[in-house]
Amino acid sequence: MPRPFTAVLTTLTLAFLTACGGGHDHDHDHGSGSFNVFGEVSKAVCVLSPTDNSELKDVAGTVTFTRIKSGVLVQAEVTGLKPNAKHGLHIHEWGDISANDGSATGDHYDPMGIDAHGLPQAHSHGEEVHHMTGGHAGALGNLETDDQGNASYSLVFENLSLTEGNALLGRAVIIRLNEDTGEQPDGNAGPPVAQGVIGIANPEAD
Repeated sequence: MPRPFTAVLTTLTLAFLTACGGGHDHDHDHGSGSFNVFGEVSKAVCVLSPTDNSELKDVAGTVTFTRIKSGVLVQAEVTGLKPNAKHGLHIHEWGDISANDGSATGDHYDPMGIDAHGLPQAHSHGEEVHHMTGGHAGALGNLETDDQGNASYSLVFENLSLTEGNALLGRAVIIRLNEDTGEQPDGNAGPPVAQGVIGIANPEAD
């Protein structure tokens, strides 16, 4: 094949591949645009199951995470806990609940490397009250139960997100046996009594 014709054919082929997005750079662009399948997630849910702890065998409930303008609204409804008590509520780094004692979920979620525990801090924005997690991003404070061992929880966190930054999707929720006092390293909250994975909520399930 004559050399001038080969050069022209090569040039046309490269131009076609570039126009069709077939170049090398395209292979690394799946995290944006239409390929970012998690980008539009507005709500996540965690269904809790009891661990093999020796004290509380019937813990059940859900924790939901809803994207709002100011951050993430975290809401929980949990039953089967100790009556008139507080139980630590934490996010752990891995959504792996294969271990019955909760140990496969890893450490408290700490994407910023703060390496410090604490309790949520409240601050006001006009008439609204928002929170920052205590220390690391996994420190959500406590569930407070009534005399039947039922707990409801609802807080807005500015420093959490579902899919970006301090992303929660795919992590785990852990509920502890005792109150989280905010002290190092885990608030003295005792062993896990329930665990669950934070997954994408069905938008048609409401």
